[in-house]
Amino acid sequence: MAHTETLTLRRFIAKSEEKTYPEVPFAVGDDVERIEVRYAYARPDGRTVVDIGLRSPERIVGWSGGARSSFFVGLDTATPGYLAGPLPPGEWRILLGAYRIPDEGCEVEIAVSIARTRPRWLKGDLHMHGVHSDGAYEIADAIRVCKEKGLDFAAFTDHNNASQNLATLAADDRLVLLPGVELTSYSGHANLLGHLDALDDFRVRTPEQAAETLRRGREKGALVSLNHPFCPDCPWELGFDVPYDAIEVWNGPWRELNETAVRWWHDQLAAGRRVVAIGGSDTHAPHPLVAHGVPTTYVRADAASKAAILDAIRQGRVVLSFATDETFIELTAGEAGIGDTLKTGEEAETELGVTVRGAAGDVVRVWSDRGLEAEWTAEREDARILRLPADRLFYRAESYRYLPKWGRTILSCLTNPIYLRGAGMNDEAMS
Repeated sequence: MAHTETLTLRRFIAKSEEKTYPEVPFAVGDDVERIEVRYAYARPDGRTVVDIGLRSPERIVGWSGGARSSFFVGLDTATPGYLAGPLPPGEWRILLGAYRIPDEGCEVEIAVSIARTRPRWLKGDLHMHGVHSDGAYEIADAIRVCKEKGLDFAAFTDHNNASQNLATLAADDRLVLLPGVELTSYSGHANLLGHLDALDDFRVRTPEQAAETLRRGREKGALVSLNHPFCPDCPWELGFDVPYDAIEVWNGPWRELNETAVRWWHDQLAAGRRVVAIGGSDTHAPHPLVAHGVPTTYVRADAASKAAILDAIRQGRVVLSFATDETFIELTAGEAGIGDTLKTGEEAETELGVTVRGAAGDVVRVWSDRGLEAEWTAEREDARILRLPADRLFYRAESYRYLPKWGRTILSCLTNPIYLRGAGMNDEAMS
């Protein structure tokens, strides 16, 4: 079924309707993510002016006047002058403003494109700082850099503060803005994402205090990630029995603290636990190595919205790449994708599809709870089907690339697992 429906609407405006506001209705169904409107009309006298805006079943959601020939509204992004938000089903209306109409009248042609939600990979950065704590970036500067890099979403996670979230209340036209805060204590750091004011007190000193603070944040709807847990300067020392949704295994450029985190994470998976691995740049200021989108977090979400992105992270539909537009790996097994569970039944083998894009001599490795299952070198685009044992808890992939400039090998991509059911795995999510 097509994900986008385009309607062509026409409205003749007579001279007698000048200085009125004709409306043109159109129907919107369920599960809509974006409504885009374009319009045109003849101006033979050079003076004809027809303004435009949009009304939902509930209210006017924006008005361009005669300044724009197109605009859009989405769940969390919108053209300036329009409100992002839920797109309810029902009768919507194009608002026309018959400002100057010639004696013979004029016809307005309107194209309305209605895009439904659909799963796809969105890329972003889940960890960054600015002037609302100890960073150098103004909010507008960080947004500009993220958009220049082609990111779809960005989380603003200043230390212990919520003021940055109030500064980003207006929807951007391209970037989904995730509110956040980094709980920054002397015993470890954790991000709370998705709520404007999720952290009520950062002064946690014991595992019990940390557990209670994170629990309150989650009750507000925030996603909790434990950040750079093995950083030599600020490790997570409050235990892993606290409530959390993900572990930041990749913080900033690839280095030893991330290697340790990935090894720990793999051990948790091999023990039958579901732990979601995420990344974040932890950018504070312009730097040759620490930069927005390094690493890039890809999330397979049903829509370009805060709710859909956070829901996909909770489900483990996440891939990490060392930079924007670099190595990306996707896994499939039957109907299952990354973060999903494949029911293996009594089958001895399963087929794992591995698709690699953007590689440059990367060494690709497929891991399970039993260890390394396959390895090969990929150039640019690479797709293959592996027949692997079905009696595994999971399969995940990663790739490594040698960087001659730096004389070292780094992780270039890391996927979360596809889980297998029927091998005694614990299906309960980490709590």
